[in-house]
Amino acid sequence: MNKDKSQIRTEEAQRGISLETIIAVGVFGWMALGVVMMGLGIW
Repeated sequence: MNKDKSQIRTEEAQRGISLETIIAVGVFGWMALGVVMMGLGIW
């Protein structure tokens, strides 16, 4: 029982980290895209 619970917690932690990573990459991606667009004078 204890091993199963620890595995579930580990999986949840990994999902949380991956979700945060996706959000961070998306935010920085949009910022970079905005800078490029403004630099080119398109946006």
